[in-house]
Amino acid sequence: MEIGAKAPKKLSTYYAANYQSIDELKSKLEANGFKVLAVTPILKGKTVLTITNDELQKTNTLLATLQLLVNEGDEIRVQNPSYFGAAYLQDRFKYGQFTATLKALQAALGDMYEVDDKFELADLPTYQFMFGMPYLNDTITVAEGDDLLAKVTGENAAKYVAYTLKLPNGNVIVGHKLRNRTNKFLKKIEAERNANILPYESIIKGRKAVMLDPKYYLALSLPLLSMSDFMKIASAPGEIEKDVKRAYK
Repeated sequence: MEIGAKAPKKLSTYYAANYQSIDELKSKLEANGFKVLAVTPILKGKTVLTITNDELQKTNTLLATLQLLVNEGDEIRVQNPSYFGAAYLQDRFKYGQFTATLKALQAALGDMYEVDDKFELADLPTYQFMFGMPYLNDTITVAEGDDLLAKVTGENAAKYVAYTLKLPNGNVIVGHKLRNRTNKFLKKIEAERNANILPYESIIKGRKAVMLDPKYYLALSLPLLSMSDFMKIASAPGEIEKDVKRAYK
């Protein structure tokens, strides 16, 4: 992959790279300026490392973290910050603004390749799966109150929470461990190779915690999915929401 090239018409949702062990990967990522926030098993042989760096955190959005999947014995996949940047930052996104992060990823992962999952760059800022489906800003409120951070960082939180990350603007990203049975929606649509759409995240903004509507986030993250694929996982958005809310009980 050539970093710094002209903006393509379609962006790859993920980059793939050759397999490395989790320990090897962690030390290479840390040597290239990333902090590993969590190592989360999603399905058998599918483990996700959640990473962050200063450039990503400065966005003050869910883009502050990237999910990197180790497909055991096969390959590594990482979310493309340009793809999710175009979707989350909208008119504040400029192609090439995450060059430093991409170069650091390439230094840690070796050669990175585009995958089949792609979407038109020009359409990402206003992404909607189909008419009547949610947009980026159609978020779901999962909790309200004064003690939200205490709930997701307290003693009992470890069962439901993989990590928290405080952003420069004071908001806090929370990575949620979903129940094993919830994670199985990936198998129903043969999307195990993209298990790094998880952990699912919420963000605490003052007295409110919100999450992206899964009908938006899952579609954005799995651009090859058809309507009939979505019908197979019709219960997943509700299950994900329920699992995220558990952490704030």
